[in-house]
Amino acid sequence: MNGTIINRNVEYGVFKKYYDGYYQFEMENGETVVFEDISSLVARKFDLKSDRFKGKSFEITYSEYIEEDDEDFVSFKIEKLELA
Repeated sequence: MNGTIINRNVEYGVFKKYYDGYYQFEMENGETVVFEDISSLVARKFDLKSDRFKGKSFEITYSEYIEEDDEDFVSFKIEKLELA
């Protein structure tokens, strides 16, 4: 993932779906967050591309990145997941 990390967060959320390379979670505060990237360790541990984990609650550790060529664009990467 290109860019600079501007924040690292740990929050709880429910996995909603995987689509077109994106991972969608509904966070505890009701906000929907779409993650563009996932660490290889998480991808091996949790097959989020299948329906197996839909509706499951997770503790999500993720990083926010700001793109170097477009400071208005922020992307999110899942660094760690644990079933809650």
